[in-house]
Amino acid sequence: MADETIRIGFVGAGANTELRHIPGFQAMDGVELVSVANRSRESGQRIADEYGIPTVYDSWTELIEAPDTDAICIGTWPYMHRTLVIAALERGKHVLTEARMAMRATEAREMLDASRRHPRLVAQVVPASSTFKVDQTIIDLLADGYVG
Repeated sequence: MADETIRIGFVGAGANTELRHIPGFQAMDGVELVSVANRSRESGQRIADEYGIPTVYDSWTELIEAPDTDAICIGTWPYMHRTLVIAALERGKHVLTEARMAMRATEAREMLDASRRHPRLVAQVVPASSTFKVDQTIIDLLADGYVG
């Protein structure tokens, strides 16, 4: 049987990534945290040391291109999401990105198009907890053609 471990690299490791994503992934069987690239090497090293992540990259491009990574968790500010998601998908990596998917609808559509070009890869946006109470209403309005 093939190794089914999913090896995850983190681009951006701010508060939400530290609070939610890293501990959540660490609690899962079959998941290995392999790398981090943060705003500075020093902050990336701090995260690596604290959570036992073996590799720190100086840039997000090095991390996304790394052959030892299957999936990328993006924890940057939204202005980088489009660039990072598309780069990860184009390099054959699954991708999870923070809510506030993109800066504008055109960027979100470009991300969707990239995911459709790679149907065997998982591309997921973390839902924003601030909208949980209204999500179904939004979904219904979109389905009815009222918005969008």
